[in-house]
Amino acid sequence: MKKVLVLLMVATLTLSVSADILHRYDFETNADDSVGTANGAVYGSASITGGGLASGGDYILGQLSGGVPLNGAGLPASAVDGITGAFTIECWLQTGFAGGYTTAFSFSDGTTSNYVLGTPARGNAPYASTVSAIGGGGPVGELQASGRWFDNGELLQMLATYDGTTLTYYQNASTDIDGYNTANALSASIEVPGLNLSSLTQIGVNGGAPWPDNSMGGSVFDFRIYNNALSANQVYLLNCAGPDATNECIAAIVPEPATLILLGLGSLVIRRKKA
Repeated sequence: MKKVLVLLMVATLTLSVSADILHRYDFETNADDSVGTANGAVYGSASITGGGLASGGDYILGQLSGGVPLNGAGLPASAVDGITGAFTIECWLQTGFAGGYTTAFSFSDGTTSNYVLGTPARGNAPYASTVSAIGGGGPVGELQASGRWFDNGELLQMLATYDGTTLTYYQNASTDIDGYNTANALSASIEVPGLNLSSLTQIGVNGGAPWPDNSMGGSVFDFRIYNNALSANQVYLLNCAGPDATNECIAAIVPEPATLILLGLGSLVIRRKKA
């Protein structure tokens, strides 16, 4: 009888819990979503080339975004449906210098009062890269989770996790890459309780900031949205897997919570049987 009850619990939980990775844009041939159905579109002079979303090319200024991804990809509002609490945003990019305040990704309501914005290098010393947040149910003034500048032509992972209170910014799985934050008295974490990503439905990749900021002068090779705050170990494993990881590989690193419950309860059934 106990075994039957456990199996019923597994079935119920499997139906009620969704996968951690919601959307993925690998920009191999287009801006389609290879995990979900929130397909994007390419705008302006941006193009899908070399396995990535290219905008301008290294060391060349992109077009002004000004709230619309004129030179990048735009994602539909459905990409953030239901994400009212924890989330993770992962962006694999390569960009050279294209001026300060270029845009890797942007979630906003079209205003400068509500956004989550990924910036490869700011225009003021020490020229940190940031994932910044303002409004969206969270902070009334902009807060910045910081890291080393990104506009040096390297292929890098820019990843932000949010657990419902704290937003943490990882660069290649590190919160202090090359000791940059320590040397410049910066932090990779900010406290932003109440942040509601589902309210920020104007979404751009390689452009789309609500500010009149340029798109990056480079490429985004993979862009992923998860509906949970990934652990530091999961971030590390995703970094090891790289931008070309298969969906199956990502699912193995970031499995559905229901799968974890199934495995745990399955072992519980086995232990009881042995007992």
